Amino acid sequence: MRTFALSAVFVASSIFAQQPSAKVETVDPGQVTGRVFCADTGQPGRFAGVLLIAEKPERLPAVSFSAEGKNENFEKVLAKAMTAALKGSNLTTVTGLDGSFSLDKVPPGTYYVVAQLAGYESPLSRLSGDERMKADDATVATVESAAEKVVVQSNQAVHVDLRLERGSTLSGNIRYDDGSPAPGVTPQLLSLGKDGKWKQMGLTSTLPSTTDDRGHYRFYGIPAGKYAVEAALPTSQAVVGLGGGGVSTYSNPGDALTVYSGGVFRERDIKPIELGVGQDVDGIEIVFPINGLHAVAGTVVAKADSHPVSSGMVELEDGETKARVRVATIKRDGSFHLNYVPDGQYVLHVSRAADTEQADVPSFAGGMVGFLQEKTLHSYGEADLPMTVRSDATGLVLQVPDLAAKVEAKSNQGDGAENR
Repeated sequence: MRTFALSAVFVASSIFAQQPSAKVETVDPGQVTGRVFCADTGQPGRFAGVLLIAEKPERLPAVSFSAEGKNENFEKVLAKAMTAALKGSNLTTVTGLDGSFSLDKVPPGTYYVVAQLAGYESPLSRLSGDERMKADDATVATVESAAEKVVVQSNQAVHVDLRLERGSTLSGNIRYDDGSPAPGVTPQLLSLGKDGKWKQMGLTSTLPSTTDDRGHYRFYGIPAGKYAVEAALPTSQAVVGLGGGGVSTYSNPGDALTVYSGGVFRERDIKPIELGVGQDVDGIEIVFPINGLHAVAGTVVAKADSHPVSSGMVELEDGETKARVRVATIKRDGSFHLNYVPDGQYVLHVSRAADTEQADVPSFAGGMVGFLQEKTLHSYGEADLPMTVRSDATGLVLQVPDLAAKVEAKSNQGDGAENR
């Protein structure tokens, strides 16, 4: 069984995750009041978000799937998170014009008080989205090192003033190598950790912003540290027309070429950008190449009888690090297609291959996640195809074994795939 992080409920679950994990007896609530100030101006932090994070935050259970792709607790987790988001929380509020706030129905317990305002650092600024979702001991320790801590007692008020420090900024432009700007791109800010690994920063904004019509982007409220910027071609777009049915979306992750600041295609080649406290760094460009890119395409078939499978995933992995470079879904005719692949050594990896048929799933979850609408008839093992890309590589055939032959297939790397 594999476990997957569920990004679709990130916004909703982040609200729910602030609640205390342990159930408390029915007692009268307490109150937390205070004011938020901006350190650089001395003025109130107006309309800043304020939240209380329990000393031991509740962690939503991970969403898991069986080998056949059947979800086990997706709808339960989604319903729980969405209910929390719609009901709101007694542990979050927004300051007024004078920077003051009041949380009046706080269950007794120990909390960290966090304020968030665009352009300023918060105790959550150093955390990635994944770290916020996990809410593990290391994450809580990061918050504890920078946040005010209060103990709320029944029928008692606690007052706390919060001081926000202006963060650093990092900005630049994203364009194509013919000079055209690249609007509508969603850049990601990466932070270099002490372990030497890059992670995507969560920052305080719920939704990431895109480049403007001139391809300009700007990150703000960043703590001092080492950073890089990641950007992918804007292959996911909303198209708006007229009428109630005039909105549609286009998404093809197989076209999503990723480029990092400095013009490199792989994380290992990134040169970090150092940001000091409150420093503004501009002119960080990302350039998408127009030429020198290739297509990788083919079909996934069953090894036993060579019939095309009707669902699954094809991943293009870096030949050295095994990092995922691109992913595409297998279409119902067994085909897959990856565009805009730079020169390099790769491994094509097939997983979750199956014969499926459309199933009638009139559920909320089924409407959100496509593969939940399909009934699995037969599942297959995985297959790998090492390859060197210097030009278009089309007409590939990758053969996947029955699950019973999975062990044998792994012991004979390369036997499960052929390049025509």
